[in-house]
Amino acid sequence: MTAPLTIGADRTDLPLPLPIRLAGFAARAADGPTDRVLAPLRLRTLALGTDHDQPVVLVSADLLFWGDDVADLIKDQFEAEFGIGRDHLILHATHTHSGPQAGRRFLPALGEPDDRFLDLLIDTTLASAKRALAGQDRVTIERSSIMVPLGVDRRHARTGGAHPLTEIDHEATVIRFRTEAGDCAALLVQHACHPVLHHDNAITSDFSGAAMSALEDDGAGVALYLQGCCGDVNPDHYRGVEFLGADQPAIEEFGGRLAAAVGGLLSHGDWRAEAPAVTVSEHPFEVPVPDRIPIEELRGLADRDDARGEWARLMLADPDRHAGPVTVRLTRLTLTESTRFIGLSAELVTRFGRYTKERSGGAAITLGYTNGMTGYLITAEQVAQGGYEPAESPYYFGMPGRFDPSIEDVVLAELDRAL
Repeated sequence: MTAPLTIGADRTDLPLPLPIRLAGFAARAADGPTDRVLAPLRLRTLALGTDHDQPVVLVSADLLFWGDDVADLIKDQFEAEFGIGRDHLILHATHTHSGPQAGRRFLPALGEPDDRFLDLLIDTTLASAKRALAGQDRVTIERSSIMVPLGVDRRHARTGGAHPLTEIDHEATVIRFRTEAGDCAALLVQHACHPVLHHDNAITSDFSGAAMSALEDDGAGVALYLQGCCGDVNPDHYRGVEFLGADQPAIEEFGGRLAAAVGGLLSHGDWRAEAPAVTVSEHPFEVPVPDRIPIEELRGLADRDDARGEWARLMLADPDRHAGPVTVRLTRLTLTESTRFIGLSAELVTRFGRYTKERSGGAAITLGYTNGMTGYLITAEQVAQGGYEPAESPYYFGMPGRFDPSIEDVVLAELDRAL
């Protein structure tokens, strides 16, 4: 007999100690702090409870990502305060590039951390979890999906077609939680597209936040956006090879396309009822980083006044980090008998999301930006092609070196294990 499912949902604005520096674009590092807020950053929490196990608490926050260090602090305090295993708290980020830094272990050029904000982030997350855990709405679960073509292969677009075209996954998967009265208490909306429409030095949740707020305004309960494998997917907002930034009204219009598609599903879509089967597990795995610059060369780079110099100084200050293993955290959340999410503490490209869907017949959906951040996970072909993701981004993420082509097979093997 299927155990009944109860949920509690919470939505709160993230406190912002203004002015504050933003994270996401290295080119914005010279702009200094901002006090402009175009749209609030929100933290949305869903607590899933059954009679058979401890509840699972899923958080989706309008952040670039969660730093491993901050995620660990929150998980430790969550376990101490609520007596629930730390692996039962899942911290996911929508990946907006127009919010503060949420970790202390990245290159300053990617966004300098602000201790005031990080303290508030920890407190706000735990308070939201507490409110969600107090909820006792008995619900049923339904699943549907719709194609929403928002993104393009950014490596193909920005090089004018020099890089081969990747087939983007445009599917938006929607999970609806309905009360016994038939009302929509909460939504999970999973899609894969970089929230990078906004480039100015101002705070916004970008199109993903705009879409969730629009759904909530239309009575969809609390709507959590779950970011998929968007590491090589940008919004379809190019003119030639130039990516066009957007102001807040244009961001809301773009997000409105996702909200309208999901809203149409809620009104007249085909939904499949699913039996709750909530479980969660975590395991880390190591990824190969054979290309490590010797300490002697690091000392020669440390005097440089650029990102590579910042990285060299970071490595020299922590030799264990330079020599030690590079770890990705994998979290498996089984929601129903036919739906499960595989979250990785990484920025994944389209290949991995499509792989899990195909291998599982659509039952498994891969998420990035979950429970920390290691860096990009890319394909062997992308390693060979070069460019930002394989050649530059490892330094911004504070990795000790770059991946080689074996990274693709390592990730696929771990996804197979999770399946």
